[in-house]
Amino acid sequence: MRSVWCVAIAVGAVVSVTGPLMAAPTVETIRPPVGSSWTADTRHADLSAIIAEVDARMEAARDPVEKAFLSQIAGVYREPDAHPFWIDAQGLTREGAALFNELSKADLYGLDPSTFELPQSPMDAMSTESRATAEVDLSVSAVRYAWHARGGRVVGSELSNWIDADPRTIYAGDVFRAIAAAGGDPVAGLRSFHPQDPQFERLRVAYLEERGDIARKALPRLEPGERIDAWQRHPDVKIIRQRLGVETSNADNEDLLDKALLKRIRSTMNNAGLTSKRFVDDEVREVLNGVTPPERRPNRAILDKFLVNLERWRTMPQDMGSLYVWNNLPEFQTRVVKNGEVLHQERIIIGKPTTQTPVFSDTMDHIIFQPEWGVPESIKIRSLLPNLRGGDYGVLARRGMSIRGVGNRVISPSRFKWSKVDIRDIAIVQGPGPSNPLGKMKFMFPNHHSVYMHDTPDKHLFDSSERTFSHGCIRVRNPDKLAEVLLGEVESWSGSDVARQLKIKTTSRIDLTQHIPVYNTYLTTWVNPDGTVAQFKDVYGHDKRYSEALAGKSIKLIAARDPALALKKKNDELRRNTTGIARAKTKPRPSKNNVAGLPPLPPWAKSSLGNPPKKMKPASTPARLLWFQQY
Repeated sequence: MRSVWCVAIAVGAVVSVTGPLMAAPTVETIRPPVGSSWTADTRHADLSAIIAEVDARMEAARDPVEKAFLSQIAGVYREPDAHPFWIDAQGLTREGAALFNELSKADLYGLDPSTFELPQSPMDAMSTESRATAEVDLSVSAVRYAWHARGGRVVGSELSNWIDADPRTIYAGDVFRAIAAAGGDPVAGLRSFHPQDPQFERLRVAYLEERGDIARKALPRLEPGERIDAWQRHPDVKIIRQRLGVETSNADNEDLLDKALLKRIRSTMNNAGLTSKRFVDDEVREVLNGVTPPERRPNRAILDKFLVNLERWRTMPQDMGSLYVWNNLPEFQTRVVKNGEVLHQERIIIGKPTTQTPVFSDTMDHIIFQPEWGVPESIKIRSLLPNLRGGDYGVLARRGMSIRGVGNRVISPSRFKWSKVDIRDIAIVQGPGPSNPLGKMKFMFPNHHSVYMHDTPDKHLFDSSERTFSHGCIRVRNPDKLAEVLLGEVESWSGSDVARQLKIKTTSRIDLTQHIPVYNTYLTTWVNPDGTVAQFKDVYGHDKRYSEALAGKSIKLIAARDPALALKKKNDELRRNTTGIARAKTKPRPSKNNVAGLPPLPPWAKSSLGNPPKKMKPASTPARLLWFQQY
C-alpha cells in the first residue's frame, strides 16, 4: 500500500483537467425540494441559465482543479432528470439555506469561509440570472468545501521535497452523491468529507475551546508530585499556566517553568499570606488549586498549531490497516499498532534539520539481519576519494569496507586509476560488524527517499530529549524487540528465534509474507481521550510552512526556503566537482637505493644492499568513527 499517512495522491486533480477527472461517475439524484414553487417553464429557464453560468466560469477559470470541478458540475446539471438543488422561484430553498449556513461556519471545522463564493442574502429571487448565480455559487462552494476537507487547501508536497502529502481524490459528483446519501441534507453530506478518526474530532473540539467558541473543560487538580525547579519541564506547568493565565509566545515551552511564570507563582503565594518560593512543591500546588482561572484571550500560536495538525489529518488514509508501524517524527517515538492497541513503543532518532527524515509512508516487506552498508556518495567523495587518490589504498580496509564487483566479488582498490575514475559508479560496502552504522538489523520499506529503519551502535544518543542526529534514516533504540513484535505477528517468531538469527554473523534477509504499512507522520499536537493536549516541538519547521500557506503566503516563496533544495544543490555540486577533490597528503617514500643515514647513490651506481625493508604498520582494530556514522 503506497498510500501515505500524510499522503494520498489526488490523481489528475492537481495536474490535469482531462482523463479520470473528466470521467466522473454519474450523480445519484437529489430529490427536488419539497413544496417547490417551480413551473415547468421556470425550471427549464433556470436550468438553462445555470448551465450557461457554469460554462462561462469554466471558460474563464485558470486553475486546473477549479476548471475540472466546473466541468463536472456542468455535467451534473445536464443529466436528464437534473434540476436546481438550492434555489426555486422564491429564492433559497430550505436545503439551500442550510448549505449557505454551513459554508458560512466552515471555520468551526478549521476551514476558511472566505474561500467560498456565497450568494448575497437576501437574494434577488425575481431575476433568472440571480437565481442561476446563487445556484452555481453554492454548488461550486460545496465542491470546494469537500475538496478542502480532504486536504485541497494546502498541498504539503508543494511546500517541501521532504513532505509527501497530497489531497485525496474527489469528484464533484462525489459531493452530490454524499448529500443524496444523507437524505438530501447538505450539512451531513459535507461533514462526511472530514476525517472520521476520533483524533480529528478531539483536535477540533480543543481548537474551538482555545478559540472560546465552546466552554472550556474544568481544569484537573494539581496532584502531589515531585518538586519542579526553575527552567525545568513538567506536565503540571501547563495546568499552572492555565490557572494563572500566563501564556508563552512559544507553544513548545508550555511545560517550561520559566522566569515569568515563576514570578506569577511567587506573587500568588504572597497574596495568600504565604512565603514565596523559587520552585513548585506540594504546598504551592495546593494554593494554585484554589485559584480561579482568569478569562483569557485565545493564544494565536496554539490556534495555528491546532489548524496545522487538523490540516495534516485531511490527507491521512481512511483505513490505516489492522497492523502498522507509526513513526511520529517530532515526538521521536515509534509504535507498533494492532487493531488500535499499541503493542510496542520505543524511542527513535530522526534526521538532522539539514538532512530531514521525510514525511511519507510505504510498506515494510523484509528485514535484514547483520546488514551491509552501502557507502553514500557524499562519504565516497569527501572522505574516501582524497585518500585513494593519494595512494592510501588501506583506507577501505581500516574502516571495514570493500569494493564489490559482479557477483559481489571483492576488488582491490589498487586496480583503479582514481585520478580519472568516477567513484560514484563504484560500489563500496561496509560489512557487518560492531562499527557498521546500521548495527545488527534494518527494517526495509522500499521508497523513493531511500529511507528505512535500523539499529545503531551509538546507543547513548537515545538519552537526548531532542534526537535529530541521523542523515535521514530512522534509528531504533531496541531493534531486537521491534523485530520480535513484527516477526511474531507476521511470521509467528518468538524472541528466541530472533536471538538465534542474530547469532548468525553473515547477512541474511527475512521476507515478510504479510507486508506492514509504515507511516512517518509529523503530528505536533495530540489530544488524549480525557481532553489533555500534548504538543511537540516543530523541529523541522513544517508547522511554520503550513501556517504561512494557510495564511495565504506564496507557496513558491515558502518552497524556496526548503532545506531539501539546499541539500540537493550541495549534492549536485559534489557530483559535478569530483575532479576537484584534493589528494590527501602522503609522506614521501624512501628511495629504493637509499639506506637510512646514508646519502643517495648517483644514478649510474647500483646498490648491492637491496631494497630497504618496508615499514610495517602495527595491527589494530578499526577505530569507531563517530563522524562517519551518518545514517
